[in-house]
Amino acid sequence: MSTPKVLILGGGYTAIHLCRALKPAIEAGKLEATVVNRENYHVFHGFVGEMLTGRVSPSHILSPARRIFPPAHVHVGEIQKINLHSKFVTTARSIDGARVELEFDQIVVALGSVDRAEAYPGLAEHAFKLKTYEDVLRLRNHIIAMFELADVEKDEEERRRLLTFFIAGGGYAGTEVAGELSDLARRLTKREYKRVRLDEVRVVLVHPGPNILPELQGAEGHPKLVTYAEKRMRELGVEVQTNTKVAAATPNHVDLSSGDRVPTRTIISAVGTKPPPVVASLPLPKDERGRIVTDEYLQVPGHEGVVWAAGDNASVPLPFKKGQTCPPVAIYAMYAGKRIGKNIALGVDGRKPKKFRFPGIGQGASVGRRSAVAELKGIELTGLPAWLVWRLLLTYFFPSWDRRLRLMTDWLIWPLVGRDVVELRTQAPGDYEVRQNVFQPGEIVAEESRTGRYVHIIVEGEIEILHKEGDLEQVLNTLGPGDHFGARWMDSFDLEVARAKGVVRTLSMRRDQAPRLQEVLKTAGQLVAESGHFPAIVPTKKSST
Repeated sequence: MSTPKVLILGGGYTAIHLCRALKPAIEAGKLEATVVNRENYHVFHGFVGEMLTGRVSPSHILSPARRIFPPAHVHVGEIQKINLHSKFVTTARSIDGARVELEFDQIVVALGSVDRAEAYPGLAEHAFKLKTYEDVLRLRNHIIAMFELADVEKDEEERRRLLTFFIAGGGYAGTEVAGELSDLARRLTKREYKRVRLDEVRVVLVHPGPNILPELQGAEGHPKLVTYAEKRMRELGVEVQTNTKVAAATPNHVDLSSGDRVPTRTIISAVGTKPPPVVASLPLPKDERGRIVTDEYLQVPGHEGVVWAAGDNASVPLPFKKGQTCPPVAIYAMYAGKRIGKNIALGVDGRKPKKFRFPGIGQGASVGRRSAVAELKGIELTGLPAWLVWRLLLTYFFPSWDRRLRLMTDWLIWPLVGRDVVELRTQAPGDYEVRQNVFQPGEIVAEESRTGRYVHIIVEGEIEILHKEGDLEQVLNTLGPGDHFGARWMDSFDLEVARAKGVVRTLSMRRDQAPRLQEVLKTAGQLVAESGHFPAIVPTKKSST
């Protein structure tokens, strides 16, 4: 009889504690377990705000997969398909997309969630996300770049745009980032960027509900904590706007449901999450939010003993709270993973699974400058005591000792040497830089008097090319889908502008790369025209774990 194979999809908090619970069974040879993840590291999101603002080094919130998942195997690849009927998962490797099939006897779906950027028009194209490490690192570099650009910018309007940081969504993530950014601005304008005044920096936090931190407003809510957090935000200079939604986002500004317009070059999306597409495609029972429904044992009804689920992509019954489900926070994912691991081990020994009974410890959020709000077993804490207790808890649950020590070193050093303001490039200079853009009616997309670095190709809508001089303007041309503009403006300083007639979508690319990309696309088009199709795909390679 072959050894049972367990596939754990996702390398998050569930997987870490599941592997720890399975360790005795794996070492005894009773089963094999493999963690399938796109990266070879785990991101500890509890310290994302501090990484963004230079308190801790970017790599110190990462834990190596090869150290936290053994004795389970690690398979790094992008999950393409989950076949529950035939019991295999198809992955693709990043270098060339070559596919591999992994067989399983039992599977744990713990793939987390992705940003719900489609919530508002333009967010998907122009907002920075907070879910993946690449997104967070890109935002960190961008924040530093905005201060660098503002330091030399003479135009007051553009300077305000560069120094305005807009956060959509006032939950835990959005509130923590807003508080950290406000504190960062105070420190940077005092030390590194003395030509930037603190009163020029604007941090705007917009939330659609009546209060920020809706996670603290549940059935047993903590209104005092929410009130403290809002007061603290305003003390730090954060502009908190509740009962307000994003109407539209563009590369230049954000339009609000209140009718206000916020000029900005930095839009941060913290508007909520949804299960990833591969989870949405599974033929499993789902709740109204698209999460996989589980029973009290963390099994999926109709697939008992085979399919388990936990974490953000799962709707898990909240113990001792009839009709409620576990909130999408790390602590529940950790303990759910532990319970699944123990239940799988029990099943291998021919014993019945046990119910998930974790009642929760508490919840909390940093609100900037060594201050937080927290609730632990019903006890409410605010200010510095809450910040210390919450940080201790986060440090305790950090999965790897080596990174835990590095974090402590960062915390000891930065008050003496200041924040890390090095911009870490994540893109090679020769890489193609192609962006999707959405512009609103009447918006100036480009102007010759302020030459940009991008050529725009119109995908949808129309662009008017205008000659403007004072209050007078003349329409010189109207461009539509397939047309491009900006290519001849490199050395021109006339008074022509490109303005959106309605909602306009464009693809933009760097001027220096446009001719090179055009030749590549032309050659590819000729090959397709001559052959009538692309070359055949390499057959799938099968293997087992």
